[in-house]
Amino acid sequence: MTGPEGNGNPEIVDRGIRRTLVSVFLGWLVPGLGHVFLGRVRRGLFFGALLWASFGFGMAHDARLSLRDDKQPLLTGLQVVANLGMGPIDPIARLFVYGELAYSMTGGGDAVQRVETFRARERSPLSIYGTAYVWTAGLMNLLLLFDVWDIGRGRGGYA
Repeated sequence: MTGPEGNGNPEIVDRGIRRTLVSVFLGWLVPGLGHVFLGRVRRGLFFGALLWASFGFGMAHDARLSLRDDKQPLLTGLQVVANLGMGPIDPIARLFVYGELAYSMTGGGDAVQRVETFRARERSPLSIYGTAYVWTAGLMNLLLLFDVWDIGRGRGGYA
């Protein structure tokens, strides 16, 4: 197996894959950190600041942290994935908004209170904008993880 780091040496290639996987994980854990870990500090700081600002702006504007609904499982499931794209900040935000790690409209915890909280945020005139910012931040981070992967594998040669 050959790779950009190893020129055929399996031990070096394996280390390169591990380094890449660690950088992808770090990029999900803290948006921007994967780029910084790979030496793309300016890029990591820029994208990290952009994503954190977008997420914070969205939360400040009553973003709906999506809940999976059995009536629309595909659409609401994709919305939850968009939220999870920001990493562990999503469950932390859910603890503050819902008072629990809630990812579904039904089951576990106080479902009635969770749905009421969701609907109250939805009624806010700013909610649609806040939700768009939060989803955009999560989806952009998921896309940036592909960029981290490419850089880690030696295919991201541009600055």
